[in-house]
Amino acid sequence: MDVTVITKRRLVRIAAFSLAIAVGWFAISLARTIREIPEGYAAWDTGTLLTTYMDQNDGKWPSSWDELATVIGDGQPMLFSHSDSDGNSISNTAYINKLRSMIKVDWSFDPVPGTTDSPVTRIDGSKFRTVWVGAEPNEMVRSFIVHHAKHPEPDG
Repeated sequence: MDVTVITKRRLVRIAAFSLAIAVGWFAISLARTIREIPEGYAAWDTGTLLTTYMDQNDGKWPSSWDELATVIGDGQPMLFSHSDSDGNSISNTAYINKLRSMIKVDWSFDPVPGTTDSPVTRIDGSKFRTVWVGAEPNEMVRSFIVHHAKHPEPDG
């Protein structure tokens, strides 16, 4: 048998194997991202709620999900995951329970300027893998703290 034929056959197999690995890796990455999109929206919503709460409470950090839920209402920033899987609006209690099942918040966090702490994590305590620029909850919180320190509310 010709050595060139064996080499070509081997190269075709290597190329096919490499292509299969690349397609598989892409498919797994895409599936993981799609699966994590709801968590990304929940993280975004949690950051929005936390900064809204701090804005309405002179920079104070909430002590629980129930306390955080007090800022949900008409006229509040758009909350992306405030609906069920069919897009129907859900109650505030169901919404907070949905966030609680996906997001972990350190309720003992001290919102002081210069902090690098990350009080909002995935439910297992790890960092978020899927977030949108400007919507990572810890960045939202730290940005609010810095802005609030530079521009404190005037005394009534």
